[in-house]
Amino acid sequence: MAADTKDRGSAGTATTDFDVREFLRLVLHQKWVIFGVLSSVLAATVFGTLSIPKVYDATATLEYDPNPPKPLGDQVEDMASPASNFLTGKEWYQTQNTIIASRTIAQRVVERLALHRDPGFMQVPVDERATWKGATVDAASKRLLAALTVRQEKDTRVARITVESASPERAALLANAISDAYMDWVMEQRLGSTVRAVEWLSGQLDGVSKRLEDSEHAVHDFRRTNNVLSVSLADQQNGVTQTINSFSAALTTATTRRIQVEAQLKQLERAVQDDPLQVHARLVSDSQAVSDLRRRYHEVVVQRDGLAGRYGPQHPEMKNIQQQIDALVAAARQEIQGLVQMLRAELREVQDVERGLTQAMQQTRNAGLDLNLHEIDYNRLERERANNEKLYGVLLQRTTETNLTRLLRVSPVRLVDRAIVATESIRPRPVRNIAAGLIVGLLAGLGAAFLRTRMDRSVRTADEVVALGTTVLGLIPAIVDGNKGPAYGGAQPSRRALRQQADQLGQSAKDLVVHLSPNSSVAECCRTIRTNLAFMSTDKPLRAITVTSPGPSEGKSTFAVSLAITIAQSGKRVVLVDTDLRRPRLHRALGTNSRVGVTSILASEQSIEESVQTTMVDGLWLIPCGPIPPNPSELLHTASFSRFLAQLKERFDIVILDSPPVGVVIDAAIIGPQVDGAIMIAQSGRTSRDALSHALRQMRDVGTNILGCVLNDVDLSKQSGYGGHYYYRGGYYYLNDNAGTGGDGSGGDAPPSGAPYSPPAR
Repeated sequence: MAADTKDRGSAGTATTDFDVREFLRLVLHQKWVIFGVLSSVLAATVFGTLSIPKVYDATATLEYDPNPPKPLGDQVEDMASPASNFLTGKEWYQTQNTIIASRTIAQRVVERLALHRDPGFMQVPVDERATWKGATVDAASKRLLAALTVRQEKDTRVARITVESASPERAALLANAISDAYMDWVMEQRLGSTVRAVEWLSGQLDGVSKRLEDSEHAVHDFRRTNNVLSVSLADQQNGVTQTINSFSAALTTATTRRIQVEAQLKQLERAVQDDPLQVHARLVSDSQAVSDLRRRYHEVVVQRDGLAGRYGPQHPEMKNIQQQIDALVAAARQEIQGLVQMLRAELREVQDVERGLTQAMQQTRNAGLDLNLHEIDYNRLERERANNEKLYGVLLQRTTETNLTRLLRVSPVRLVDRAIVATESIRPRPVRNIAAGLIVGLLAGLGAAFLRTRMDRSVRTADEVVALGTTVLGLIPAIVDGNKGPAYGGAQPSRRALRQQADQLGQSAKDLVVHLSPNSSVAECCRTIRTNLAFMSTDKPLRAITVTSPGPSEGKSTFAVSLAITIAQSGKRVVLVDTDLRRPRLHRALGTNSRVGVTSILASEQSIEESVQTTMVDGLWLIPCGPIPPNPSELLHTASFSRFLAQLKERFDIVILDSPPVGVVIDAAIIGPQVDGAIMIAQSGRTSRDALSHALRQMRDVGTNILGCVLNDVDLSKQSGYGGHYYYRGGYYYLNDNAGTGGDGSGGDAPPSGAPYSPPAR
């Protein structure tokens, strides 16, 4: 059965061709939506067509000429030229169209025609015109702009100015007035731009003329101050260069002479100290006395050497010759000493000359640097004068040309056709409007119906669940009365009313509705699901079942309690285990506590006998969650949990586990493979198809046996059937009793909540 439904769902999903029967079914199902939208649109169209006053239009035609004729020639550029080379494209035309529809042009027309004081134009009611004192220019301009349309004809320079009005005469008058006002504005802008340009150029010309005169006087004063009139700066610079060269040559000569004198002076000073007659002849060549003394000295020395062979040193002749030699040396020393004094004087003279040449050359260099500065200042003044002269010539020429342009009245806009009075209105057009309203209303109705159907991704019917590839175990109606369920006698309450009643009911009463009201529709639906589960596996009965849902607050825990009560009412021993270790609530639903439970057993702190609790329902026991652990997923994934399930199967006929939503946490996917099967809960009108499909796929991926899906919170009055068979008619099983007893042995006194566990007899 599951495989068959999966194939049908897959085939239905893959079908993308247009199905006429599906379309007709959609139209029939949403016929009142389509009819309502169509009627509303058609009524609005007819009412709007009949209530709209007649409107007339009038059109004036203008031609743009971005490059008007230039009487002065192409070389003379117009200061008020409407377009340059950059603006000759469509941007210029669009700019002009925007100017026509501007507030400035509208205000000109309003003031010219006094439209702000015209009650007909301002649409003042007739009964108020006697006391009406007029409107502002801005308000009248806005009304005029609202009636104005400027359209540029494609691939032309023609623009059409169209004005709409309830009066054909006023429409033509306003269209012509707007075109005239725009053309006047263009001419004013051209003339105004030219006049402003002439004034600006004249002011600039006066300023440049004054600067040119000042710069010429500055050049003249500089020449006179720096003697540039008689000798040019270039000639002065050449003279300075020649002077520096001559000083440099003289300084070199003086320095060479100083070095020579210093060398001679050092040698003569050594000769004076040692032997003056042994000095080099070149050093004393200029002294005749020293030369004579050197000659006589050599003669006496020769004579002494000749007598030395015959006489001894003490011989009177030898002593006489020695005295002569000493006298000659003393005389030579005295003469050389005089030469030394002369060389010292010459050295001082040469040094003075050298210092003087150095100072003179430095002064000349400074004069050259000063001359360079003068040349820089002169060039700067000359450039300033030349620039002022050039600028003066340009401004003078431009001023003359602009002054001539001002005398011309060439406009880039020409009036082609003036607006004429229309004979037929442009709107409303009743036949066309009604036909369009009929078509639009029909399309809008179909679109609203399609969107209303397609945009709702929630699961509402059993067929939609089957299309997702799973079995529908049953439908659970909305719980609106804790004792009897939906009151199907008489008129059926709306779904909104059912929900409001359900909100007013306590949650505990909702969870125990099968026990408190065994003859209610909810109890009957749960018994149907119990029967379907019993026939799903006749060879191997289901012993452990987990209940989960795609998301939170979809009735998962309520169904788990209801199913457990229903199975217990059939005489089986049922244990309800709260495996939602994150947000447990079964202990509140059954009026017990959660001090010990699943987590206590898995942590080996308590045994099953110590943790299981009796309930008010015969044959139903509860193992609550216990203390909430920090790691629920890891706790459910242990061998202790598997042993825990095995022990429960040995002690009870059916084990029902309330698991967390599979679309939120992984706990249900961990529990699924460890039990005999899983039941998926989907809330009608809330659970989306995508979420349900994802939850089913996630459970199947881990090897969970999906027993089927239960559609919760269903409006049974709109469920025509399931699987081609009539499924349920509300009110058939309802009995007019207020007791929560009878039926299947669910009545009687229930054991007290939280009573100690005693193993059931097998």
